[in-house]
Amino acid sequence: MKCIECNRSEENKESGLCDACEKIELGKINGLLYLPAMGLVLGTCWGAIELYSFILSIFSYFNKTNFLSYYAIGALVLLVGMLLISIYATWSFFRRKKSAPKVMIVYYTIGLIIALYFTVFRVIISNDQFDMNDIGIIVNGLFGVVIGIPYFLLSKRINIVFCR
Repeated sequence: MKCIECNRSEENKESGLCDACEKIELGKINGLLYLPAMGLVLGTCWGAIELYSFILSIFSYFNKTNFLSYYAIGALVLLVGMLLISIYATWSFFRRKKSAPKVMIVYYTIGLIIALYFTVFRVIISNDQFDMNDIGIIVNGLFGVVIGIPYFLLSKRINIVFCR
């Protein structure tokens, strides 16, 4: 039988593809890599929306009080940094750059730092209580660190897709 993709070479029994087509298929972003890809796209879009709404609220607050706290300035710096890292991580991921796994580790780490800044640090400085939204933000940041970082460090598939 011929390869189901190119119809030129002899197929492998397991996949129905020839060796050349299997190599091309392994280099594609598919399977479990759809989850980080979807997270990057949604994270970049959501980050831009969050930054825009935060800047609007900062300007509104500053116009009323003529004061901008260090917490707000730190939050603005973190949100701008996260948006830039998200854009770079998305670009390197979809271009399948060799540096993409390292960039993804930085992306997940910064995501956790920002989650802790907006939840734990806010609770500490304002003596508020945690609510369910705060817990969801922390779980989301931890999910990226606990699942994403080991996947990008230990997966053999990552080396095949991102190391040319």
